[in-house]
Amino acid sequence: MSSTGTTSAKRAQAIRMHNEATVRLKELRQIVQSEVIGSGQGTDEIIQLQGGGELHFVNTKNTRAYYLNHEESWLYLERENDGTSGTLYIVRRLQDGRLVTKSMQD
Repeated sequence: MSSTGTTSAKRAQAIRMHNEATVRLKELRQIVQSEVIGSGQGTDEIIQLQGGGELHFVNTKNTRAYYLNHEESWLYLERENDGTSGTLYIVRRLQDGRLVTKSMQD
């Protein structure tokens, strides 16, 4: 595969991963809103980081998720509170513009 093809494939993969992560984060936020109304439990926080970037933390009765975004790199980690499953997406833009993508699910 050519360098351009590899770059396009990485970019498409990064976009797909980002879309999946942000849709899931939105779903978890909606769950938190309903849990807070019903029981007063659940957490949905956005923390501005020194040096730039944001950390989003969502904790429902069953699931916790972290989304860290800094410049053009980001990380999404979701774990079930009982430890049964999880998802990790990492997208990092290197100084030369290349993208590094990693994903793990269990």
